[in-house]
Amino acid sequence: MIALIRLVKVYEIEIKGRSGKIKQAIGYKDSQITITLEICNKEEDGNVVETARERFEQIQKLFRESRESLPEPKEIVSTLTDACGIRQVLIKEIEVHDNELDYISCTLHLTEFESVENQLKTQAHEQEAVAEAEQRGEKAIAGDEKLNEALGNPEDDYLNSRFEQGKTDAMGEEYPDETPGEDIE
Repeated sequence: MIALIRLVKVYEIEIKGRSGKIKQAIGYKDSQITITLEICNKEEDGNVVETARERFEQIQKLFRESRESLPEPKEIVSTLTDACGIRQVLIKEIEVHDNELDYISCTLHLTEFESVENQLKTQAHEQEAVAEAEQRGEKAIAGDEKLNEALGNPEDDYLNSRFEQGKTDAMGEEYPDETPGEDIE
């Protein structure tokens, strides 16, 4: 069984004086692929020609060929990964489940692999998107300031005075330098 997870990278900008954040999609995270296998003995004409253990050892060599070797990307062939444009993966983890039957259960955790050149291009696009998101945030802050100017001094409005009176009634004293939603220690 193959499971594939694809996620978007989102850059969030907090705007002072606003609840929530401005969110900007800036790219995609590497896809995560999980393959669950049940490896059994390979038989020909009723004879075991390769045990489940020997077959698992071949998978283990894909993950780690020797103690000195570094992980290398592997080509992947699957209709699901092909549909998503994934051609190479790194094996991040192998989970092996021991059992008493004639097969070995294992789960391979893979991550999408891209060449350094593609990663640099992606990083450049993400930096452009972050800069654009920050410009939008600055425009939003400027727009809030213009709105406050257009509405006049918000400290003189009815709702603010009712808030201050309710706070005074609840706390038993006045906190003149504190604005709604702000705590001064």
